[in-house]
Amino acid sequence: MRRGTERAGRWQLTLALGLLVIGAAAAHAQSVADHLSQCQDEKGTAAARISACTRAITQTDNDDLKGEALLQRGVLHEVNGETVAAVNDYTEAIKIDGNNALAYFNRGNANDQLGNYDLAIADYTEAIKIDAKDPDFLNNRGQTYDAKGDHDRAIADYTEAIRLNAKSALTFYNRGLSYANKSDYTNAVADFDRAIALDPEDLDLYVARAAANEELGNDSAARADYRRVLEREPDHEDALEGLNRLGDQ
Repeated sequence: MRRGTERAGRWQLTLALGLLVIGAAAAHAQSVADHLSQCQDEKGTAAARISACTRAITQTDNDDLKGEALLQRGVLHEVNGETVAAVNDYTEAIKIDGNNALAYFNRGNANDQLGNYDLAIADYTEAIKIDAKDPDFLNNRGQTYDAKGDHDRAIADYTEAIRLNAKSALTFYNRGLSYANKSDYTNAVADFDRAIALDPEDLDLYVARAAANEELGNDSAARADYRRVLEREPDHEDALEGLNRLGDQ
């Protein structure tokens, strides 16, 4: 069964400026603030925002502001598909503040995308050490463990993430996939049930539950889920293939 591909993330960085200066220094501070504002402006183009982030980074000696701009530029590079550049920015942000859990988390996401799974796990682990209460950190490390085939560690991470936040359909779905990859289809179905209860509009959850029920020999339950999916998306490939396997078009 396929691995969940969604990544929990947080791309909105906030800026708190407490600058009360005068004369030329005030003008310079305002210039940096303007660049940061443009850097974070979601209405701007990626290119314009990256350029503004770069100006902010090069024009300030304030580590806090530079770290904010590096994190935001890293996010923009990542969204732009420039994942190596994103890793570089997150690394520079970590050099400025080695206790920034978000910088480690974002670098973990980027390393995961690059297939650098051991580096990703190391980054998520650092983020968890800094902030053990954030379920996203655990969910994403679990996904990377899954990518390495270490489903037991993945399940342990998902379980802790669920303890912290039992309202995430994604985490139940991911844990269900891990159970399915271990051929524990009974626990997989139970997790897909809970994911569907939290997010009944996500068709992937029904397909996953149907596939797990197929493995258990619960053909009628599998058919019901595949048909439910096809009622809403008649060309859904996985659901069509599932019904075909069950000898039911």
